[in-house]
Amino acid sequence: MMYKRVMLTLDRSPLAEQALPHAVALAKAFGASIELVGVVPIVPPDGMYAGAVTVDWESETAQYEEYLAGVLSRVQEEGLKARSEIRRGDVANEILRHAEEAQVDVIVMSTHGRSGLGRWVYGSIADRVLRHATAPVLLVRATEE
Repeated sequence: MMYKRVMLTLDRSPLAEQALPHAVALAKAFGASIELVGVVPIVPPDGMYAGAVTVDWESETAQYEEYLAGVLSRVQEEGLKARSEIRRGDVANEILRHAEEAQVDVIVMSTHGRSGLGRWVYGSIADRVLRHATAPVLLVRATEE
């Protein structure tokens, strides 16, 4: 199998960024480019679940753009071709949609390791991507340490 496009999903957290070295290593090993993808989650406006908040889309998008520009710069300093994209919507669905549209060869992402109630309330994005992706998925177990 030859990887030409490696997709890395990032949510601006240190836990998600723990997958970055793995994506960089894969890209270097195969001479691949990296697709950095962030998703600004859509929060139901009718408060369908507890804790629903109003999101300032412009502010969220600007913060994501600034964050991804920094990561993009670090990846390019490694001598790799890379680009970034910010999407809006259901996080897992947008990750899957981008993977299909960009025809990525592998998806790299961290798993935040939620279990029990946290997993039930937030759902598992990594689990949904793993179950529905057509490309291979490399899950990196993120740790707080």
